[in-house]
Order: sequence, then structure tokens, then C-alpha cells
Amino acid sequence: MFDLEKAISEWKARLRVHEILEDGLAADLETQLRDSIDAVKKEGASDEDAFAKAEARLGPLEAIADEYRKNRLAALDRRRPFRASRFFPSLAGNYLKTAWRKARREKAYAAINLAGLAVGLACGILTTLYVRHELSYDRYHARKDRIVRLVTGVRGGAYQAIAKVPGPWGLTALKEIPEIERAVRFVLMNEILVGRGEVRSYERGGLYADASVFEVFSFPLLRGDPATALAHPGTVVITESFARKFFGGADALGASLTFDSKTDYLITGVMRDVPAESHFRFDFLVSMETYANPMREDWRWNQFYTYLLLREGASPGAVAAKFPALLGRHMAAADAAGYATSFQKLTDIHLRSHLFREIEPNSDIANVIIFSAVAFLILAIAGINFMNLTTARALARAKEVGVRKAVGASRSQLARQFLGESLLMSAAAFAVALGLAALLLPVFRPLAGRSLALFGPSQTGFLAAMAGLSLAVGIAAGAYPAFVLSSFRPSEALRGRARGLRGDLMRKGLVVFQFAASAFLLVATGIVSDQLRFVQGRRLGFDIGHLIVVPIRDDKMRAGFEAAKRELMSVPGVVSASASGNLPGGSDWGVPYEAEGIAPDRLPPMRQLLVDEDFVATYRFELAAGRSFALDHPTDATAAVMINEEAARQLAWADPLGRTMAVPVLKHGPSPVIGVIKDFHFRSLHEKIGPIMLLTATPEMMTVISLRIRADGAPATLAGLERKWRELDPAHPFTYSFLDEGFARLYDRERRTGTLLLSVAGLAVFVACLGLFGLAAYAARKRTKEIGIRKTVGASTRSIVALLSGDFTRLVAIGYLVAVPAVVWLMSRWLQGFAYRRAIGIGPFAAAGIAVLAAGWLAVGFQSVRAARANPTDALRYE
Repeated sequence: MFDLEKAISEWKARLRVHEILEDGLAADLETQLRDSIDAVKKEGASDEDAFAKAEARLGPLEAIADEYRKNRLAALDRRRPFRASRFFPSLAGNYLKTAWRKARREKAYAAINLAGLAVGLACGILTTLYVRHELSYDRYHARKDRIVRLVTGVRGGAYQAIAKVPGPWGLTALKEIPEIERAVRFVLMNEILVGRGEVRSYERGGLYADASVFEVFSFPLLRGDPATALAHPGTVVITESFARKFFGGADALGASLTFDSKTDYLITGVMRDVPAESHFRFDFLVSMETYANPMREDWRWNQFYTYLLLREGASPGAVAAKFPALLGRHMAAADAAGYATSFQKLTDIHLRSHLFREIEPNSDIANVIIFSAVAFLILAIAGINFMNLTTARALARAKEVGVRKAVGASRSQLARQFLGESLLMSAAAFAVALGLAALLLPVFRPLAGRSLALFGPSQTGFLAAMAGLSLAVGIAAGAYPAFVLSSFRPSEALRGRARGLRGDLMRKGLVVFQFAASAFLLVATGIVSDQLRFVQGRRLGFDIGHLIVVPIRDDKMRAGFEAAKRELMSVPGVVSASASGNLPGGSDWGVPYEAEGIAPDRLPPMRQLLVDEDFVATYRFELAAGRSFALDHPTDATAAVMINEEAARQLAWADPLGRTMAVPVLKHGPSPVIGVIKDFHFRSLHEKIGPIMLLTATPEMMTVISLRIRADGAPATLAGLERKWRELDPAHPFTYSFLDEGFARLYDRERRTGTLLLSVAGLAVFVACLGLFGLAAYAARKRTKEIGIRKTVGASTRSIVALLSGDFTRLVAIGYLVAVPAVVWLMSRWLQGFAYRRAIGIGPFAAAGIAVLAAGWLAVGFQSVRAARANPTDALRYE
């Protein structure tokens, strides 16, 4: 029985007898033979007949060899070329078939090219997805271009600007400034116990809101009337997911939810969930009419997040300029002069606002820049890798171009052939990249800290753009062989004298860029990691370990907090207990105060912690002077203050003990300073230690109990505390948190950035090394004859490895040196965001340098050793 593949193999063996027919030419002849066989078989011929006819059409091998020999000696470029059909689709199938055969014949090269581009595209897809998500915040609101947030600075206050303003400001502006069409205010709700029947849970996602919220923002109601949903006290609008949590599939409209086990709220609306691309999110809105704080009408109490909808054509700057006069009409001149109001565009808040008391922590435009740069670098590395390998392989096909042109192929046909091969590879890489991105997305989401989706109607344009980018890389990579190689004269190409074959300088420059980018990412990762270790290991000025914080939710427990502390102290494993109104870690207050002998306009910004007599001992602060609060000093409960060293310095008090301070808004009259605490970090290390005062709080101000427990037996202690809590407050489940975990969350963004950079840097090095591996293989093959001669005259394997790897090692080293000044400049700027930072050391640079060089040597060394250990006779026979 006739075996077609065996017959083709025998034909190839006869072909190899003719030395003039080198590998590239023989491969092209085999392609022509197979194409002819396929064409004849379509006419109904058997394998044997098809082979015989195809061989006859091609002609005797001796005649083919003689013709090629003549081509190497004659100027064939003067012959009129065969003019093929201009209709590209008629040859498209043949181009694809040829490209597929070349990929199968050179599996290693195809795999390296495909893997490098696919990995780079996958990283680019994920990082670009994040950047696109960040830039889309709050853009879903129909009136986004007319919505602004009213914020204010407080001259002489404890902060430069605050995201909240007093309650009357927004509503008064609506009445007195005609350019304002609507105003809506929000007030944060504390964590609250929400229940319906047996279903109860603590919820943090609540806001008080004015009834106008649905006229300003695009929060569509599925059930209920947006005009009246929040018009009355005791009403609440909930989101879809919140309704499912408490009502399952039942209709929630008209039903009730119980808050804090004592107050029922009527559900007057069910709305769609707030999109993830919003600078504030919530699960339920309670009517502002329900908010009964006695200071809600105070013109100086900053508690309301206020948004204004401006009329069409109104200038935000012109409207903002009217606020000083408005405040002057309703406040004392001195008080009004202390505020500096301004507007923020709704769509700018998420990335460009970092005010005190933001409604939610915002992102930063720096993150978008970092992720954009990462996306660019990884795509550039992958694209360069793809183009380097494609052009390097194209140079080896110069003789193939000569053969094709000799048998009549036109320049346009060759250009389409090379472009088709490159586009096919880039299209395949994009398909693989999509699959990789989908697999990596669950890992990427926590790194980015965002809920991202790759597929869906809203992502169609994004995916089309990424596909276009992939094809653009394919076109760029295929442009060199398509438009340079296809222009060669056949006689010069066959002799190996074609001009334009020298692409070494360009490829070397691109390799330098690849490894410069990889080194940049590695060094940046090391600096971020060093800074994180520094801030997490820095002593805070108090003992943060084994401190748990338990919220006080019951008014009776709040009123009798001293008795509750004693009961909790009776649990084995509890060392000490303290009640307070706030805590170190960002919940400090910043209300106006007075200081003896200092004019109000000369007072430095001051923060406040409201504590009890055991706070200093429980947190283990160190005293620099004086004493702490004590129960055996009865006046400490109402007339005593403690400050830190920084407060004493800024107040210019050489001896602060006995000097008096007052906080009128807290009904804390002039009180002597009884003690000075050594400076401690009460916020993240992004901020310098500022002045802070501690004063004893009245029972109604107490919100938490801090408990120091022993390290050994912590689970048993927590179980005992839960049992005791059920006795003290059966209506509210026992919840707690460790204080050190709260401080650790202050650096979540930096931690995610460091992990992301490490991941991307590893992938960048991997992709760059893939390209280096392929180029090293190409270089070794190009110098096969040289290697054979060197080994014949006695060169050792080590010397040949050094010869082949030396050039690439220099390129990697140059790339590393190029990256150093850039990364020093950029990371120095990044570190300026920390008031306390570690100096950039040699460690990250040394580690990155070793990693980059080791990766480069590994990629090049394998090919170098393989070439050096080859039999020299095989190398010389190759030529």
C-alpha cells in the first residue's frame, strides 16, 4: 500500500544529495510539492497518483539544482516577474496554510513567540482593565457634569480641609444662590444591628440622606416613589442585595426593619445596588428627617457630606465665590472668616480628593499612573520580544525570498505572506492571553482591591481595543520582513549579499529596553517592600500587641461603663481595661480648643482623644513629665488634660505642667495639664506626629472598651469575654477587633502595590528571558561555522560559552544601569508620601541586579552550552 509521507521523505532524501539546495530552499520546495499534491487530490486522484503528478510538475531534482546554481550566478532580477491575481482572498488560504506549516516545523520558536506575547498581553489586559475601572468612577450619573461636593478648609484647625460641612450650609445655599438647582446631604451612620424576625446582623452600610437624593444622583428605584421615599421620619430605602438578605424573594416594600432591637423603620423604596464605580456606596438610606442630633442646625459643626446640583450653564467657580458672603450673613464675622469653602467635581473625587474625613477612602491618581506605566512596560516588553524574534527569524529567510522571487512571486505577495504569518501568531497570542487573563482575574482582584469583570456588554469596546493592539503588534513585527525582505533582488538574496539585513543594532537596543524595564520593576518592588517592613516594624510609642477593641452598643452599658469594665476584668486572661470615645489609628477628633496665653489665631492644629482614667496604663504610653489620670484625683474626671511632647513644642511651653487648656464644644472648661506623654503615632506613618491632647470623657461619649489580654490562652480568654458580654448586653452580639490589625490596614494600598509590582516584575523578567532565549538560539545558529572552526583549533567549551553569552550579558547589564537613575527618581517621589521613610539602600538594587543577570545567564547559557558542546564536524557540515 502506498505511503504518501514515506514517499515525501524519500523525495527529501534525494533532494539533500544536492548541496546547492540548502535548508531554506529545500523547505520551500517541500511546501510547493505538498501544495501541488493537495491540489491534485482535490481533483479525485489517489495519494500515489497525486504524488507522481506533483513530482512531475515540479521537475527532476537535478534540473532544479542546476537552475538554482544558475540563479546564484546570474542577474535574474531583470526578468519580468509573474503577475499574480490582485485578489488577496484567493491566496489567503494558502498564506495561512504556509504560516501554519512553518509554525509546526519550528515549534520551539513558535512556542517562545506565542508564550511571550500572550503573557504580556494578559498582564496588559488586566492592568488596563483596572485603569479603565478607576477612570470610570461616578460617570454613570446622568448629571455628573453639574454635580459638585461642597468642602471647606478651617483656618487654624487640626486639618487643612475636610470633606464635611455644617448641615445648614447646603440648604441655605439652595435658597439664596439661584445657580443651585438641588442640594442633598448625607450623614454616616455608625455600625448598627439590623433585624427582621430571627435574621439579625451588624451593618455598616447606612447613610442618612435628604429626600432630594434621587433628584441629584442616578440611583434608580425598582419599587417606591423617588419623590416621597425619604420625605418622612422613620423611613428607609434599601438596595436589592440588602432586600434579598433580609426578605429573600419576598417583596420588601411596605415591610419594616428593626434597628438596634428597638426602632422600626418602614421600607419605602427598593433601589438597584450602587455600582462599584462610585466614590461612596451604601446598603440603605434613612431619611434625614430621622436624624435627631441636637447640633444638626449648628453652623460650625462639620458633619454633613453636601452635594450640589448646579443649573445648566452655571460656573462652579462663580458659585463657590458666593459662599464667603453667604457665611458672613449667617455667622459672626470672625467665625465666617475662619472657613475657606470650595467645590470638587463629582468625577474628580475618587482619584484627586484626600481630605480629612472622606466618606470612604479614595484611590489616587498616582495608582492609575503606576498601573498605566506597568501596563505600558509589560506590553512593550512583550511586543519588543515578539518583534525581535520575528525580525531575527526573518533575516534567516532572505534566501527563501530569493527563491520565491526567482520562481515568479511578486513583492506584494511576499509582503502579504510575511504579514499574514505575523498576524496569525499575534491573533493566536491574543486568544491565549484572554484565557490567561480570565484565569488570573480571581487572583488579580484582591491585588487591585477592586471587583473587576473581564467579559460583559460593557467590556466589548475594551476587548476590541485590546484585540486591535494585539494586531498592531503583529503588523509592527511583520513590517520588517514584509517591506524590507520582499524588496531584495533575487540574485543578491541567494548569494547572501542583500542589503538591509543588518538589524543587530536595533535588536540590541530593544533587548536593553526590555531588561531596563524588568530591572526597574524589580528595584521598585524591593523599595516598596523595604518601606512596608519599615513602617510595620517601627515602634509606635505604645504597646499595640494583644489589645482588643469591643464596641459599646447598649446605652445602659455606656452609662455604667466602669461597672462593665470591672466585670470584663474578672475574666481570666484579661490584664487591663479602658473605655474611650475614640482610638489611635485615625478616629481622633479635631474640635476647636483654647490654650492659656495663646491667641486663637496662633493656636496650632490639635487632635483629641476622649479617654478614661485607665487609658494610659492600658495602652502603655510612656510619660515624659507629670502623671496620668487617676481615680484618686476626683477633679481629673472634669478638669484635667494630658498632651504629647509635640503639643508642648508647638505651644512653645517649656514647662507645660499646670498650664490650662479648654475644649468648649465638649463642655470641658479650662483645665490644667497634668502630664506629658512621649510622642506616639496615632495615625499612619504617612503623617508626621502632630500635637494631641487627652481628656476624660463623659459616659455618653464612650463608644469602645479596650482590653489588654495575655498572649497565652487568647482563644479561652475571648470565649470567656463572649460569655460575660452576653450577661452584660444580651441584646447585642459580642464583636471585637485587634487594634494591630486596624493599624495594618492603614497600609493596605502600599501592600497591594508591592505585591502587584512583584508579580508583574517576575512576569516581565520571564517574558524578556523568553526573548533572550530565542535570540541566543538564533545567534548560536548564525555562528555555527565559527563555533565549529574554533572547536577544531582547540577552543574549550568554557571559552565558547563566554563568547556567545558575553554580548547578551553586556546588554542585560546596560539595561540594568539604564534603569537605576529612573527608578531612584520615581521611587524617591513615592517615598515623599511618607513622613517617616527608610532611605533608599543598596539592597533592592543588588537583589534586582543579581536577579536580572541570573535570569539572563540562565536564558543565554543553555543555548551557549548546547552550541559549545556540539560536534565540530556537524557544525562545519552545516555550512
